Amino acid sequence: MTDPTEQFFTELVAHGRHPLLQTTTGTIRFDVTGTGRTEHWHARIDKGHVQVTRGDDTADCVVRVERALFDGIVTGHVNTMAATLRGQVEVEGELHLIVMLQRLFPGRPTPQPAHTGSRRQPR
Repeated sequence: MTDPTEQFFTELVAHGRHPLLQTTTGTIRFDVTGTGRTEHWHARIDKGHVQVTRGDDTADCVVRVERALFDGIVTGHVNTMAATLRGQVEVEGELHLIVMLQRLFPGRPTPQPAHTGSRRQPR
């Protein structure tokens, strides 16, 4: 089973330059909590180029979120702004950075039709 959070950050870096962030510069630290520990992901954005490391370095914006919820965000099942407005995501510092990075979170997945196993017979 793959780890959605780790996969998101790996793909974020692997993608290279992100045109949607071409005017953005700053740092965001994600404090992802769960199972009695906190993981720290540090993203540095420099005009579309993104570098990600693990660590609790200081950042312009700090996002605190539970692991299960963040997995939902990075897989497109949870809307970041809605979760923030509900108080499920805590953001400190320069809010515009998370608003910009949110553009790279996937959209809601397309529902797949249920397969019933039977086919309709032609008349």
